[in-house]
Amino acid sequence: MNDNSFLKNYLKGEASYGFWSVATRLIGMINTFITIGALTLYEYGSFQLLLVSYAGVATFLSIGGGVIRNDILRFEAEGRSADAKKLFYESSIARICIGLILWAFVFFNFGFLSFHFSASYISLVRIISFLFLHDSIITSVTTLIEMRKKFNVIASRTSIAKAAQLLVLFYFILFKNLNLQAVVISLVISMFITLAFLLPAFFEAYKPWKNIKNSPKNFLFKILSSYGKWELFQPMAGKLTSFLEPWAIKLFISTEAVAIFSVAQTLLATVASSFPVRTLSTLVPFEINDEEKLRKIYTSGIKYLVSLSVVIGVGCLIFVPPFISIFFNKYVVSLPFFRVLLVNLPFLAISAVSSIFLIALRRQKFLFFQKILKTIVAVALYLLLLPLFGLWGIVIQNIILTFITTASIYIYFERTKPKLFVNWRDIFRYNEEDRIFLKKIIAIVKSYIGNKFLFR
Repeated sequence: MNDNSFLKNYLKGEASYGFWSVATRLIGMINTFITIGALTLYEYGSFQLLLVSYAGVATFLSIGGGVIRNDILRFEAEGRSADAKKLFYESSIARICIGLILWAFVFFNFGFLSFHFSASYISLVRIISFLFLHDSIITSVTTLIEMRKKFNVIASRTSIAKAAQLLVLFYFILFKNLNLQAVVISLVISMFITLAFLLPAFFEAYKPWKNIKNSPKNFLFKILSSYGKWELFQPMAGKLTSFLEPWAIKLFISTEAVAIFSVAQTLLATVASSFPVRTLSTLVPFEINDEEKLRKIYTSGIKYLVSLSVVIGVGCLIFVPPFISIFFNKYVVSLPFFRVLLVNLPFLAISAVSSIFLIALRRQKFLFFQKILKTIVAVALYLLLLPLFGLWGIVIQNIILTFITTASIYIYFERTKPKLFVNWRDIFRYNEEDRIFLKKIIAIVKSYIGNKFLFR
């Protein structure tokens, strides 16, 4: 690449995410240890069902969110700050209104289902409903901070949340009773503490817009009625599979089985979250008009992430089982499922990079139909595999779905422009281009360390 600014921002952002990711995992491990230790298998399974049910309803808050965020970044990259500011205002107001409606509906109306749910469960639902208010605000806050490339602030967000949750959990351990309700309360409080922590950075990120007058144009409806319409129902289509999965396990097997598979899936998600792709969704829209550079970023990202996923997978096979055996012994039963699910890692790496590019290129129509295909296949596989193989049926289903998703993306990119393709023979081949690329990375890292610590 002739311009190293993308690479510099990427490395700086991923270094921030990497540092805070370690902190998050250390604190999160303590939180998980406390939570799993305090709850029975049935309670932990109920907790997962509660979370997935909330996530299913919360998809209304993310309707059109990806395309709107992408267009705000693209407007700003094109020097159209007035348009970016107007779209930011339109989307923020709409999202907050939806959040208020969802919170009020769930908080005040869920009690009418007392004939079906216990009073304690209704209480949990009312507590977690406050996350609708949090989620309606947090997207706007983080979008603006990311737009200014303040990745260190965003990266610290999860660590702040985990630390806040840990403090609340300790409070219940010392002064109250640590039960399922306490765990849910700790989750909700930690989210709002994190939001408060981000507000100063948000106001600082807003300053460049302070003297910019809003564009007289209205963008939200126009976007959502054109290419954005495909994203209106995409979050619901995507979340439907996640929503159905634990309930299908409960129906065909048991609530305890939900907890067992949830741990295996959480382990895989934790491993996949270590992929260095979090800054790409912010940086790629700024390069959208440079087709050659875009292609280079995509092919390099796929090549290095697939190789990294193999290394990480081997490391997990060696180190995760003894870790679980020592600290979470009652979930050793989840390990066989986790080991097989590691097959998904290279495919998840490809999908992680590809999805970012699809959103940046405004290919929401493809993403929508891909989610629909995934949901149809998932439901068919639930009905076929769960009765035959139990939890192993879900593992087989996950592998099949991940492969289908990745294959559909590859075929799509091969047949559309710009052609973002990867020569699979070169993925594990190290050549002169790779040596030049690595030299650039080393030079940037040395320069950053020298400037940071004045070793010059």
